[in-house]
Amino acid sequence: MFDVFSEEIEVQIKLGISTLYWYVNDLKKAWLRAGVDDKLCNSIFIRKNSSGLKPSKREFMDMLYVELRNTGYNKRLEVSRNFVRFLIEHKNFVPHDQKHRIEIAEKCSLKLKDILNQQLKEREKKEIIKKPSHETKKSYSEQISMLENQFKSLFTLEPQKRGYELEKLFTELMKISGVFVEKSFKIEAEQIDGAIKYEGHYYLVELKWTEKKIDQAQIASLYFKAEGKLDARGVFFSINGYSKEVLSTLPRGREIKVLLFDGVHLMNVFSGIYTFNELLEYSLKQASLKGEIYCSHTI
Repeated sequence: MFDVFSEEIEVQIKLGISTLYWYVNDLKKAWLRAGVDDKLCNSIFIRKNSSGLKPSKREFMDMLYVELRNTGYNKRLEVSRNFVRFLIEHKNFVPHDQKHRIEIAEKCSLKLKDILNQQLKEREKKEIIKKPSHETKKSYSEQISMLENQFKSLFTLEPQKRGYELEKLFTELMKISGVFVEKSFKIEAEQIDGAIKYEGHYYLVELKWTEKKIDQAQIASLYFKAEGKLDARGVFFSINGYSKEVLSTLPRGREIKVLLFDGVHLMNVFSGIYTFNELLEYSLKQASLKGEIYCSHTI
């Protein structure tokens, strides 16, 4: 979500939320879902404007932000972030009436997405881990060659240790590729191997090195993890590949949330045939233009 709450964001929120909801009662419910106090909400919706008439929905939004400024920055930030989430996660911008200008809300949604992506890119530049200046910096080819040797050595390890070492190796690959990486973490019962951030987007990472090929259920698990996160995507790496069932029923024409890679893709990266960034860019291109989530090994 946004790091800096600017006047531009507030303007887009007010305009977007006031036009997204056609009925005043729906606007009120949205306020409550966003975290506006029930008493504050009721006190605003019974007010009249300067002409003694019921205010417009935009006037209600102006009144709300006047009050939010008195409740403290954290509360205003919480409510605003929820409003932004309502707008950018809304999918069906369908008018409820001939006079309903819901296309305005859609434009605000797109504008807010642009602002968020720009803030993410700026944050990404600051978060990339840099080695201390006193160290002798090895070239990319030297570093990738070392990782290739480490990757080959993993084939001799027992399965459980092999998977653990693969996670560490992947983290090193991201560092030399200039890609910010989050370590593995757990949300309640949901285990996530880690996440990377590339071009302003978070990608949940699943790394599997199993004897059997990966089936649909395991891919679906990552899909649902990504689907429940704001603008998140997923990348699945299965060293031993995927079952015939998976490859023959790859989704087309539906919202793509997960990209699939295998051991050949990784070996090509470690061998220097192409970089990880080039692989991800190519995969994103194929997914965007052709709806393919499992790209060719030859890019």
